[in-house]
Amino acid sequence: MPETVTINTQNPYKDIFNVAKKLDIKVEEVDFNVLSFDTHYRFGTTPQWEEISEKDLAFFEKDEVFLKEDLHIQQNYKVKFFQRKGIDEVSNAIRLSANKNITRIVVQIDFTKLKYHDNLILDLIQTIYKKLIKLKFFLGIRFFDFKQNLFNTVAKHQHTPINEKIQLIVARGIDLVPSQSERLILFYKEKVQDYTLDEKLSGIIAVNENETILRHIQQKDGSPGKSLNLHFLKVAKPAESKTNFSCSENLKPIQNDGYVDYVSQKKGYVAENANNFDIANTIDFGSVDFKTVGIIKAGLDKNVKINIRLLSDMQDAVNSGVGIECEELNVAGSVAGNTNLRASKLNIDGTTHTKAKLYAKNEAYIKTHRGYIEGDIVNIDLLENGTIKARIVKIKKSLGGNIIADKIYIDTLTHNNFCTFFENAVVEKFEGENNKFHAKIKTQEKNYEQILTKLHDEILKLNKRCLILKQNLLANKSNIITIQKKMQELQTFKQEIPIQYKKILRDYQLLKKDFIKTQSDEKALLEEKNKFYDEFKSLQDELVKATFINKSGKWSEMCEVRFSLLEPKEDIFYASSANENFKYIGLKKQEMDNQEFIVLEKSVEYEEEVLSWLSQSKA
Repeated sequence: MPETVTINTQNPYKDIFNVAKKLDIKVEEVDFNVLSFDTHYRFGTTPQWEEISEKDLAFFEKDEVFLKEDLHIQQNYKVKFFQRKGIDEVSNAIRLSANKNITRIVVQIDFTKLKYHDNLILDLIQTIYKKLIKLKFFLGIRFFDFKQNLFNTVAKHQHTPINEKIQLIVARGIDLVPSQSERLILFYKEKVQDYTLDEKLSGIIAVNENETILRHIQQKDGSPGKSLNLHFLKVAKPAESKTNFSCSENLKPIQNDGYVDYVSQKKGYVAENANNFDIANTIDFGSVDFKTVGIIKAGLDKNVKINIRLLSDMQDAVNSGVGIECEELNVAGSVAGNTNLRASKLNIDGTTHTKAKLYAKNEAYIKTHRGYIEGDIVNIDLLENGTIKARIVKIKKSLGGNIIADKIYIDTLTHNNFCTFFENAVVEKFEGENNKFHAKIKTQEKNYEQILTKLHDEILKLNKRCLILKQNLLANKSNIITIQKKMQELQTFKQEIPIQYKKILRDYQLLKKDFIKTQSDEKALLEEKNKFYDEFKSLQDELVKATFINKSGKWSEMCEVRFSLLEPKEDIFYASSANENFKYIGLKKQEMDNQEFIVLEKSVEYEEEVLSWLSQSKA
């Protein structure tokens, strides 16, 4: 029986059954190699086929040739069949795939399964050829630089083994380019895709300067394509449509290939009116409620100004459930409970409900405040048991409330005010009782006392361990010197060194390393402790600078100014008496018996420099 069979065929896979009989082997054992192939082509119904050599197949890489609808190609293969023995590792390492329109064939080669040998490149090409023939694709047609890329990859694998899967494009057809119908894309509306229904309700969408707001897709004919098995991919005509719209000068048109982008020339929000688009900055409302506006998210830095005006004793200007975020918010009227207002600049010419939450990035003014506000600078005419957290707070009259700020100014103070300040608190006149002012250290994110105690305990443990290790090292030093001398003598006479000697030296070296590491750890913790202590002291030094000023010098009963120290951990406070006339209360450092103490300082005078921050603005 012959060991191989060589034939010319258009489809080797159809001949496998007959070849198996000739070779007297099982069908699944039949394999083949492509020895050569010839290619013929023609256009239309011309009966004459033209032969083209393998080196001239680049002729079909010209799109104008390959795209002709009447192009026909056929190939014949000279193949040698033989009996396959063992597992075909190269075939198992290769996978071919194509895209949907079969305009691109990709080979994935798993180089982790392949060791380099001199015939690896030939084995790879043979395997790829066989897989292409099985899938009824042509060999060499529109391969472009595939073979060169494959050679380069195998060369790289030869010098530095590739431990991953590599993908290479085998052949490329011509992709269909779809026609383009005219339409308008509203990019700015994509910003609200993740918004809740309540946040989308108002329709107000803020934008930045130089942001693409709209894209006008212009009508454009597409171009046909062709698959690698010669199927012509027809392109549909664009749908006839006309998009009518216009844009103000605040939207700059930028022409691109097939479309025009409209780019915002300033910050603001997109205003649309009868298909006319503009970038506006101001919105006016009579009043707002949850059903009509929901939650407005216009951003704190988008130059959007919202004015709400409803002066009524019966109805709120901002009703329950409403949320607003914008750069400037002006409310002429009252703010209901369960509201959340956020702005860089906030003005409320009315009353805030006890359950209203407000935030001002820069500055806020409120006529009558009963709710909660956070901000940088907060000015209030009348505080009625509201809460304020800010850097600077200025109040004309306070009927009670909670304030946390770096600096606090109150013109008229009545009853039940609880104020925490970090730098300075000023009261023009006391007209009520039970007012508490508490000076604290501003940064209390860390528990310094706990941290320093923990570091102290850890340093103490390391110090004790250092002493024990040092004693052990000193106690064994003479013994180690003796052993080292004996080892030198043994080495001189080329005698074997006892294992016990080596073990003793090794243990001593480990002990020494442990001692050095423990010393290093102790030093690092000492440095960390000193750093925390310096930070801790600087914070307390800032507290010592904190001052309270009663400008009139007249006090009410049951008022208190308290300073909370970190070290020693104690409170120093002043409890008022109606017959006293102190204007200044602060802290000062005193030395006694070479020890530093912090004590309360009271004075009937104060330095005007302490109030310099008030001259910047008045409530």
